[in-house]
Amino acid sequence: MGLKKLFSRSNKKQPVTSRTVLVNGRPPEEMSEQLTMPHYINNQIKSSKYTWFNFIPKNLFEQFRRIANFYFLIVTLIQLSIESPVSPMTSILPLVFVVSVTAVKQAYEDWLRHREDNKVNNAPATVLRDGKVTEVRNQDIVVGDVVMVSDEEGFPCDLLLLLSSNPEAKCEVTTANLDGETNLKTFVCPGETEHLHTPEDLWDMRAVVECQLPHANLYDFKGSLEVYRGNCQPAKTPLATDNLLLRGARLRNTAWVYGVAVYTGKETKMALNLKMTSAKFSTVEKTMNYFLVFYLVLLVVEITASTLIKYLDLRLPLQELWDMWYLPVSVDIDVPVKDIVQDTFSFLVIYNYVIPISLYVTLEMQKFLGAMFLEWDNELKGGEGNERCKCNTSDLNEELGQIKYLFTDKTGTLTENTMFFRQCSVDGVKYVSTDGEIQQLNEDNNNKELAVSPWPTALEDFLVTLALCHTVQVTSKSKAKGEVTVTSGDTMCMVDLSHRYQASSPDEKALVEACASFGVVFEGQHKDTLVLTVQGHNRRYTRLQVLDFDSDRKCMSVVVREDWSGRLWLLTKGAESSVLRRCRVQSEKEQRLHDATATHIDDYALAGLRTLAVGRRELSDHQYQLFATQLSEARMMMEGREEAVRKVMDQMETELTLLGATGVEDLLQEGVQETLESLRVAGIKVWVLTGDKVETAVNIAYSCGHFKRFMTVLSLTGLQDVEHAAARLQQCTQESQAEGNYGLVVDGSSLQVLLDNLKDDFYSVCSRCIAVVCCRMSPKQKAETVRLVKKSKERPVCAAIGDGANDVSMIQEAHVGLGVMGKEGRQAVRCADFAFAQFRFLKKLLLVHGHWYYVRVSTLVQYSFYKNVTFITPQLFYAIWNAFSTQSVYDSLALTMYNITFTSLPVIIYGIFDQNIPAYVLMEKPHLYKNNANNAGLAPPRFLKWTLLGLWHCSVMYFGLMLTCADDTCGLPGGQTSDLFLFGTTLVSICVIVTNFKLILEVRYFTQIFFWSMVITLVGYVALSLLYQGFIIDFFGNQGVYWTYYRMFESCSLMLASILLTVTCLLPDVVDQVILASRDVRVTQESHKKLQAVIPKSYVGISNDAFVYDEGRSAWEVTRVSNTPNSHRTHTALATAPNDSTAAHSPAMQQLTIENLQKLDNKTMTFGETVNLDTIMEESSIWSQESVVI
Repeated sequence: MGLKKLFSRSNKKQPVTSRTVLVNGRPPEEMSEQLTMPHYINNQIKSSKYTWFNFIPKNLFEQFRRIANFYFLIVTLIQLSIESPVSPMTSILPLVFVVSVTAVKQAYEDWLRHREDNKVNNAPATVLRDGKVTEVRNQDIVVGDVVMVSDEEGFPCDLLLLLSSNPEAKCEVTTANLDGETNLKTFVCPGETEHLHTPEDLWDMRAVVECQLPHANLYDFKGSLEVYRGNCQPAKTPLATDNLLLRGARLRNTAWVYGVAVYTGKETKMALNLKMTSAKFSTVEKTMNYFLVFYLVLLVVEITASTLIKYLDLRLPLQELWDMWYLPVSVDIDVPVKDIVQDTFSFLVIYNYVIPISLYVTLEMQKFLGAMFLEWDNELKGGEGNERCKCNTSDLNEELGQIKYLFTDKTGTLTENTMFFRQCSVDGVKYVSTDGEIQQLNEDNNNKELAVSPWPTALEDFLVTLALCHTVQVTSKSKAKGEVTVTSGDTMCMVDLSHRYQASSPDEKALVEACASFGVVFEGQHKDTLVLTVQGHNRRYTRLQVLDFDSDRKCMSVVVREDWSGRLWLLTKGAESSVLRRCRVQSEKEQRLHDATATHIDDYALAGLRTLAVGRRELSDHQYQLFATQLSEARMMMEGREEAVRKVMDQMETELTLLGATGVEDLLQEGVQETLESLRVAGIKVWVLTGDKVETAVNIAYSCGHFKRFMTVLSLTGLQDVEHAAARLQQCTQESQAEGNYGLVVDGSSLQVLLDNLKDDFYSVCSRCIAVVCCRMSPKQKAETVRLVKKSKERPVCAAIGDGANDVSMIQEAHVGLGVMGKEGRQAVRCADFAFAQFRFLKKLLLVHGHWYYVRVSTLVQYSFYKNVTFITPQLFYAIWNAFSTQSVYDSLALTMYNITFTSLPVIIYGIFDQNIPAYVLMEKPHLYKNNANNAGLAPPRFLKWTLLGLWHCSVMYFGLMLTCADDTCGLPGGQTSDLFLFGTTLVSICVIVTNFKLILEVRYFTQIFFWSMVITLVGYVALSLLYQGFIIDFFGNQGVYWTYYRMFESCSLMLASILLTVTCLLPDVVDQVILASRDVRVTQESHKKLQAVIPKSYVGISNDAFVYDEGRSAWEVTRVSNTPNSHRTHTALATAPNDSTAAHSPAMQQLTIENLQKLDNKTMTFGETVNLDTIMEESSIWSQESVVI
């Protein structure tokens, strides 16, 4: 769509599909029609939510959108509108307290945001206005302004690069603040601005930018630049991501740059990305809502029953009621509707406290403060920058203790993402990297390494292609720690290249460094000229095009021209599945080379190496010109650009000549094996989702312990149609139904067929497998796989962990998203709920912090409902005694302060600090994680137990106190009689003590903070009662309870009854805690030490071949050591294959295989080593008293 048509006045109502920017804010004079430009926002950043004027109404509106807060608001309004049985302050003060605490917290957070906004908005910026360089505030920059940025400064908005101090019209930028990538990235000026040199040239330029509307994708920018030079036909050049300087990035190694502002303020990509929020809810929150619904229904039942019984008693009065002359009882009485409504609302007022008003604010404070302790854990600190764990949300803390499935990426998550060149295949011959030199492997002579001198032409072409086909940047030698030296014989020696090359991909960096160590050194790039040193001789190439890698083509290419010969080459490298099918196979020689290379690639994959295939094609000038024209036209398109560009690239990346393949090693991260073993014992099923080919992924799965040698690995790969998939799936179903331990391998193409047509049957097979590996996965397929398990009928809690942008989809799809601070950027970290530096930290995050969080939160929720059941149920008991007259047994102070101060502080401290089991025990005994599985802490039996204990406590307190006061005197001096206020004051005093002591019984980790919180609570209750009942305050209307608390201490009977009733209330709790303590792992640990010891005497190494089970047999000598001296027996047997039906599938063997022998796998044992198996035996539930043949 042309600019004139888009912005002419007659078409201004048409929907806008792109953004037009006038450079310097001035339209070109050569345009015949004046443009009608839309109004763009300024560059002001506003992350704050409130202002001084709208804070109160807006904050109140947001808070009362919560159902609980709205419920208590309605109750408060009802109290104010009726003759309330208790003071309206009993609802007003708690509600005001809860709302105020939340408001203060949100106000403070918003003040911090305001402060940061002001710093950014008022920071100085340099712009070009009226032909002069002028300093303005950041917030005053508008779209179309030309902005100058100096070295080491950040970009104030999204700028289209126009001019650079670098003579090559480019600049270096670090985007660590955006995506976490620490390597420098190169951005270039559009071709039509390369001739500009000064700010005056920029001011004189007349240009129009047409680009996409603002969106959040950091890696997508498409547009065009039209430059007018005195005629109506402008010069037009395409714009791409490498022309756009993003806000949040920082200029490096470049004196200055000028760019035109295209996106400002909240429309910058960084600001749009800040809007990414999580809408996830934890299992505890969902269960808590069910509890609330239950108590709301119970509340309605109590109100309805009380109202009906009251008026039924008046119609059919009991004899006791007839004797009460002060009650208006008459069979002929007419009941007005107004009275029924009054009584219904009155019952609502006195019963509504069964819903804990402080639950949400208590839970919010507990989660917020608890998340800080996770970030402060020094044992979760690591990585290159020694980074701490990061919590992007505290709403899912307790969900870490409920994980049933873990979906993990491989590269950069299980592995280091630090690549090392190991082997390559060139012209059907294997080569290996040895001490920085390339040597040939003689496969006919037991893979003997042979020196290569001189180099074959094919090997030189292969290495030159690798040294040219990339986007690696060379840092200045003054800043590089590595040096390249030439020794005698033209041999290149690399001292240290780790800082000489900068690359966005670790694979590219490893390949370029390897070539340099072999003698093909990439010296750098000057404009479009690439300089190589090949065995001491300089070569120059002109790079004409870069065809970037994308996940659909799975390859990248460059077009270069040899300066000395003028020959044009298209150089390509990428996944073998993509490159091999693009290579020409027209002769027997080419077929042999193709087959040999494919075989070598499979060998590298079985060795756990990452593989790439390499090819090239010579182009004629005509072919290149046609290709360049088509590519330029495709890149000018605003809609459908990706598809058009991909189509042109596919046309060129054909008829390649296969050069060879590479094998690069990606080392496993520290502690991966131990972490996977612990998660398996904890009952967490792990699925590895990777883009690697099947052989590579499976071999890594074995080396990291994901697949075990005793497993039967099922395969669902190479499925092309539904019939084939159904037949193979049926076969796997039949195999997996037999007893045994199974793993599963599935590739991306097969997975798509299964998900589209056989989803339920596929999941059924997966659910019976201990470990699953999915290969050749796209980001979309990763998310679909997570959704498959997440939406299954079991509804398990799923977590996904990854480190790259391709993992974001599955991280956001999972219930809990986990990001690894790796080398593929920070997009996964930004989108995750929790992030940390290394995979091994996952063990403590889940087994320790997840366990603690869940136990704390579940106990807090149960306790919150329990204490209100204990407190408010006596209101119902008393209603029976007072003929449902809506009289409250408690004074207003108790109703007001019970949830605010009498019971709130200790449970918050408990929720932050309690550790029901020490961290070292949870780390050593991962199976304890299962104790909380399936939301066990909030399961119906637990909920029923807490509720019954609450009913027991309130029944003992109420009826015991009624019995104590049965003689009317309660032991008061001078024959004084007790009254309702004394009864209620004593009752609430016992209730406060019992509920707080109940929490003490739940505590497993006593701290001084908890002790003093309990002291403050109990002493504060006493002090407040003495103060409130010691003075008459008309505002509170406390005349009835005046001096009551003091009178309570005058009665020895009440004091003794209070002690006895407290003990009686808590007696079942004490018994329950004693029983639980006897089952505590720390108590049972001593008894396990007396069990027999099993000592493995020998171990046979296991073959590294992925699918060969015969070679995975082990010989074990299992010894039973008796506790009595001089008794020692030994039994030895040979292990059977993992599919042996008599051994591997027996129940005892299954238990040993899954839990007990996991720590005795090939990576944890050495020959002849004596190992103590106490820990493993504690995890087992089946042990033979004699020796067991494994």
